[in-house]
Amino acid sequence: MQTAEIGRSQPRTAAVLVGAASLLLCMLFFAFDVVWDLWEHLGAGSGYGAGESVHLVFEILAVAGLGYGAWLLRGYVAFLRRETDRNQQTIASLRGSFEQVLTEKFDGWNLTPAEKDVTLLIIKGLSINDIASARNTAPGTVKAQSSSIFRKIGVSSRTELMSSVLDEFIDVSNVET
Repeated sequence: MQTAEIGRSQPRTAAVLVGAASLLLCMLFFAFDVVWDLWEHLGAGSGYGAGESVHLVFEILAVAGLGYGAWLLRGYVAFLRRETDRNQQTIASLRGSFEQVLTEKFDGWNLTPAEKDVTLLIIKGLSINDIASARNTAPGTVKAQSSSIFRKIGVSSRTELMSSVLDEFIDVSNVET
């Protein structure tokens, strides 16, 4: 999952860097043009006509606008980095809480190690055949283990099992926050 996240974030990061570089290059171009125009006219001792004054004002506004855009972009990227860090911490906390809830539930249900494995795979959404393949057992064995798990937990289906675990996790998560 982290590899997929990295793969998706790299083009976005590159696009932001290209955008920022474009903003700064345009800003530098217009700033240089403003300075050049001022130097050229003031050095020659000539005044500005109405058209040249308007042109110079627009270039100054372009420099200011591009600078402001670059400043906003920098701030937004910093905000997104803080949000990403905060979200990763929340996910890590929730993942740890979920594992703790599962461990407590498994212990409370008196599941065998094999039943714990099957229960975890059921919660992950694997089919009976997929569970059998993952555990190198026959589908009939997984069905028997599933029946034993459902009986111990007091549920009659996969849906009820997942609902029971998620309800407990949500209750625990709400208490912790």
